[in-house]
Amino acid sequence: MTGDGGIGRRLREAWYASPLHAWRISGEAPQGLAVALTDPWPGDADSGREILEGAFPVAGQLVHVGADPWRNDGLTDGATEILHRFEWLRDLRDLGGDAARRKARDLVGGWIESFDRWDRLAWRADVLAARLAAWVATFGFFAESAEEGFRDAVLASLARQHRHLLGALSSGPTGIARIEALRGAIVTSVALGQDGDRLQSLLDRLEAALRDQVLADGGHRARSPRAQMAVLACLVDSRAALRAAGRESTGGLDDAIGRMTGVLRMLRHGDGGLALFNGATEGAVWRIDSLLARTESKVRAVASASDTGFERLSAGRAVAIMDTGVPTESEGLVHAGTLSFELSVGKERLIVNCGAAPADPRWEGALRATAAHSTLIIDDTNSTEIDARGAIGRCPSRVRVERWEADGAVWVEAEHDGYAESHGVSHRRRLYMAAGGDDLRGEDVLTYSGGPGVRPSEAVIRFHLHPRVAASVVQNGGAALLRTASGAGWRLRSAGGALQLHESVYFGDRGILQRCRQLVLTVPAGAVRDDGTLTIKWALRREDRRAA
Repeated sequence: MTGDGGIGRRLREAWYASPLHAWRISGEAPQGLAVALTDPWPGDADSGREILEGAFPVAGQLVHVGADPWRNDGLTDGATEILHRFEWLRDLRDLGGDAARRKARDLVGGWIESFDRWDRLAWRADVLAARLAAWVATFGFFAESAEEGFRDAVLASLARQHRHLLGALSSGPTGIARIEALRGAIVTSVALGQDGDRLQSLLDRLEAALRDQVLADGGHRARSPRAQMAVLACLVDSRAALRAAGRESTGGLDDAIGRMTGVLRMLRHGDGGLALFNGATEGAVWRIDSLLARTESKVRAVASASDTGFERLSAGRAVAIMDTGVPTESEGLVHAGTLSFELSVGKERLIVNCGAAPADPRWEGALRATAAHSTLIIDDTNSTEIDARGAIGRCPSRVRVERWEADGAVWVEAEHDGYAESHGVSHRRRLYMAAGGDDLRGEDVLTYSGGPGVRPSEAVIRFHLHPRVAASVVQNGGAALLRTASGAGWRLRSAGGALQLHESVYFGDRGILQRCRQLVLTVPAGAVRDDGTLTIKWALRREDRRAA
């Protein structure tokens, strides 16, 4: 979310597009960067090579843009935004060589020629701030050895954009975009040698944003591993800029970094990638490792993030992560995956959610649906209503959670009322992980309380399988055999319904479509007991012998 709408936004945009605003942000250009900031973020040399050939990696896909990407009208807004952020300059830098350096200069120079005046997307506060941070971070690579005219043009543009950003912050973006905007403003202020009251004002605004967005347990209010990582990266960049300016970090900044680190570690699987909740993909493990190293925090993965709404069950080499939070519209990342879970053992994922496809909006609605998550769904109805704009309608108003641990075993019970209005039922899920990590048991209970909703006719529990997991149904649907790529065997047993093997999709790897399978357990919801409950039990256990 990038700010309010309506007449206020239109008036601001008219002002930004005016010649008077262009004059207001003009001024003396710096002769160079007063502080040379060291950029610790690694790039991807393979991606840099593709950029040299005219193709930009965008969310796992290659976008071919030709010689001049700034004159390409056929790109989606998402791809265009990634281009304007310029974070891909690190890929060219890590590729190295004169050809990569010249390509970087051509692209930066082309942008200045085409977009050095205000543009709605290119000058949006968070996009502009990311671009400033990227230019400052890679300035030594693409500009320092360039001709004087090019360097002067870059520095003059950098200063104009920075002045615009500082002015835009007073009415500027909300959510993650605000933290990104403040990160860019702080980094560029330090690089330009600006200290004192102006820098302190930016730090005060950053701490205010953290108080608003970072929950007590350290999770970001968007409840997304993707958001968690993005915000944490902004914070460590801001702290590094302060140190480069010879200033101490602030207590609020250090505290937020520590708390957020514990939750980010919580949301990683054994392979080092992120869990697939609320718009997240796995992410690049080396980027996550780099971020965690830069936090300088020894905070371990938290087991329970009750404010954010996640629980982590770990035993032996097994890790299960469960969504136990109330959905939120923050950042438009919400998925209808309440009480869904993912399971990994060592570096192999077994049970997954379907993920997200940032580069392909055609999949957005389907991937947000309850059916795209490893949880229970009633009558093919989402547990949270999400419209095309990402706004939430009917949804769980509360999620009750209890947790027990004893002798190395973990038991989590959570219950939500997302189906109370539509079907007059609540859904309770219990997960139990044995001490060795080779036995995961589940119990899903529907409790009928009556009310205005339509009485449910069918309950379906889905277990989406990672693409590298093979499966077969045995015992007339009473069980399924799973085989991981390493050869490890698992048996899923069910009671109360028959298992079937269906097709599914997986977007966890960089948002790229992969075909996979899902185990579907269907139970007629009319078969309730006298106490008004329907109980479905299942168990997933490691098989020592090879499954046949």
